[in-house]
Formats: sequence, C-alpha cells, structure tokens
Amino acid sequence: MIAEYERAQILERSRRGKRHRAKAGEVSVLCGAPYGYRYIRKTSDVPARYEIDTAEAEVVRLVYDKYAVDGLSIGAIAQLLREMGLPTRRRVTRWERSVVWAILRNPAYKGTACFNKTQVGARQKVTRPFRLTGRTIHGEKSSGHERPRDEWIEIPVPAIVSDETFALAAERLADNKRFAPRRTIEPSIVQGLVSCRKCGYALSRTSTRSSARKIHYYRCLGSDAWRHLGGAVCDSRPIRQDLLDQIVWQEVIHLIEDPTLIQAELDRRLDAARAAEPMKRRQDALERELTRIGKSMERLLTAYQEDLVSLEELRRRMPELRGREQSMRAELQAIVARPPTGCRSCVWSKP
Repeated sequence: MIAEYERAQILERSRRGKRHRAKAGEVSVLCGAPYGYRYIRKTSDVPARYEIDTAEAEVVRLVYDKYAVDGLSIGAIAQLLREMGLPTRRRVTRWERSVVWAILRNPAYKGTACFNKTQVGARQKVTRPFRLTGRTIHGEKSSGHERPRDEWIEIPVPAIVSDETFALAAERLADNKRFAPRRTIEPSIVQGLVSCRKCGYALSRTSTRSSARKIHYYRCLGSDAWRHLGGAVCDSRPIRQDLLDQIVWQEVIHLIEDPTLIQAELDRRLDAARAAEPMKRRQDALERELTRIGKSMERLLTAYQEDLVSLEELRRRMPELRGREQSMRAELQAIVARPPTGCRSCVWSKP
C-alpha cells in the first residue's frame, strides 16, 4: 500500500513538474523529437533542444509542398516517398499514409511544439467476436483522446515550414474531411452493421467508377493489404452494395407485409429484454460501485498524505478495497463479454 501511495505521489509530482517545464519552454517534456529534428540532450550549460536534421527536413518540406501547393493526396505522397527510396525515421522505405498525415498535422514544423495535447482514458478491448455480436465501442472508451486546443502548452522550436504553408495544409486537411468523395452523404441500408463472418473485420463501403457510372461495394477491411504489415488477412471478395441492399430490403418488406412476423419478433425481443434486465441492472450496479470504490481509494491515499489517517489504518483498509475492486471487475468483465440474448448481428461471408 505504501508503494501505491508513493507511486501516486511520484506521478503527481512528475505531472506538475512537466507542466512547469513546458510553460518555461523546455522541450525535455516532449516524447522525443519528431521526424525532421534531432533531440539534443541538455548539458551543464545548455538545456535540451531540438535541432533540425537537414536531410529529414527536406523530406518534410517536400511533403508540405506536394500537399499544400501541388495538391497531391496523402496516399500519393506516401507512394512518391516510397518510389524515391527515402528512409523513414526507422530507416525503412515503406511510408504509411498515417505517417504523412501526422507530419501534416504536427504544429512543431511551423515552430510551435505542443505539450499536453492528449489524455489517456480507460481502454475497452475490441475483439472480433465482440464486434460480431453487433455491439459498438464508443470513442470515449478508447485509450487516447485529444484535449481541447486551449489546454495545449506551446513550446517554441526551430521551424521547418512557414506559418503560411502550415496554414494551407491545415485548411486543405479540413476541406478534405468535409468534402472528401468517400465521405458518406447518404448512408446505405446496412452501413456500419455488417461484419465478415470469415475473419470478423467490419465491412466498409467503397466504390469504383466505370465508364458509365459509379458502383458501390461492401469490402472486408481484412482484405486490404496496406492495413496489415503481413499483407491481407482475409480473401473474401467485395459484394455489390445494390445486391446486398436489395436482399436486406426485400426481407424488410416481407416483414412489413406479414404482421404476424412482426409480432413474433416483438415478442422475442420482449422476452429477451426481460431475461437480460436483471443482468443489465447488475452491470449498472457494478459500474456504480467500482466508481465509488475508486473514489474511496483516492480519498484514503489523500488522507494518509495529509496525516489524517495512520499507516496502520491505510494498511488495514486498502487491501479490502482493492480486493472488492478486483472481484467486481472480474464479474463486470464476464457480463460485458457475454453475447446479448437473441443477438441477430448481420454478417456476410464468402459463399
């Protein structure tokens, strides 16, 4: 328990110290130097600093010029860098689109590195069996989240591109997000609902253009070689959107035209809800109790820090709280992992 308390103290002191150093303009609080810079450690006379790497900086300028001035797409820029044989920070020549995208968004390149940009929350593990149950994972349960812009702490560093070039790139990124052709304007019937039965990855809508018209497909994400380091993990073929939508819509019409089928489905769902209601109540109760226990442990550590409780009292009460927390988390995990009663998740697999 003392180790846990000391760890909490160390983390809090480290957090306060980093914020203080960031406000003083020290780059030592940042997680290394991004591509285009070298991190120079502090000496007895000079604090730590970023130094521009000439070769990498030329690549950064090339990325910004091709995107903001020449109008190339992020994918085209990544392909160009691969064809030019330019190495990444890890000394490989395979440039991913996500790396190019991160370069275009990093304000350090215009001379303003930022601290406190993200925060870490509880992570909900997303497994393919979990996805096939039809349930969704909301964004707030993922590991990292970007903080509001007014919470960022700016640290001056040497600039590689001008403010105007960075602003042009940022404007185009925003426009692409708003007007990209792949952006869904009218959702399809089963968009966001279907998963590949073969590998469990979600199906996304994509399109191709013939000489006469644009054709939409549902494509398994596991079949995209560029998404996985070892290549595609699934060989399922795409399915035409109009064909699958027609099958689903015909089934919907069939249900609408036969009231007995609708009533049977309502009865089934009501029975499933009645059966699941006690489990849902138990899940809600466990989540509330875990929140309460977490706050109790925080208050206990704070009380010990302020000499309001003795070491003996801390040793007596903390193991009991920790044991209850572990037991409840195990029970909650078992409930969450249990497939919903009567689940009819829509799946598709290669015939």
